[in-house]
Amino acid sequence: MSTPARHLTVRGTYNLRDLGGYTTAQGTQIPWRRFLRADCLHRLEDGEASRLHFEGLRQVVDLRTPAEVMEAPSLFDTHPGVEFVNLPLFGALSPAALAEGEAPDGHPLLAFYVTAIETRGTAIRDILSRISEVREGAVLFNCTAGKDRTGIIAALLLGIAGVTPREIVADYAMTEALIPDLVAQFLDASRARGGDVEAYARLLESPASTMAGFLSYIDATYGSVMGYMDHIDLPLDAAARLQSRLGLTG
Repeated sequence: MSTPARHLTVRGTYNLRDLGGYTTAQGTQIPWRRFLRADCLHRLEDGEASRLHFEGLRQVVDLRTPAEVMEAPSLFDTHPGVEFVNLPLFGALSPAALAEGEAPDGHPLLAFYVTAIETRGTAIRDILSRISEVREGAVLFNCTAGKDRTGIIAALLLGIAGVTPREIVADYAMTEALIPDLVAQFLDASRARGGDVEAYARLLESPASTMAGFLSYIDATYGSVMGYMDHIDLPLDAAARLQSRLGLTG
């Protein structure tokens, strides 16, 4: 039997991927087609939403702000058979403000990610709790590019499973090869608005060092991803459901 594809070719998306196949702390594998990560779903071509539903998709958790959702509505917002939930990871997202930040390695994304887990713990808890409620089929979580907000949630899920930091970093960095066309669109739009294209371009990168630094920060501050789950008061039953869905036993 062939191994399922990690990157799913779905017309109208750039960065739709499966978290299946990674080895957990117990030596098991995360099952395929249970957790999907993606970029924005408003571009899906005809038939693709129904195809994903047919293939097992049961819930979509949109991590964008309500304003972003209104501007580019997800095609799953009213799709029968798929629960659509808008749970913003951030109350607001300002690329201009992010571009002014600094991180220890000189990349503003690391400061952004660290700020996210330190200030948005309640939102992260609610997102993971909602994801844990899916008992059968797949849950898909997404943002605009499937990189930052989606990358944080993906890293935490893989961390809950005990996937090695090396593989979590590699999963994050995979985005860079998948979204060059999307990045070009974002930069063209920024240029048309007279924005700081150079600063914005840095925010559209997916440097492995950023995710490595993020994971190191969690370990140094909370001992582990599960230590961070305790910090944000993720309910024990939600954590147990996630661990079971991620292929952990007992």
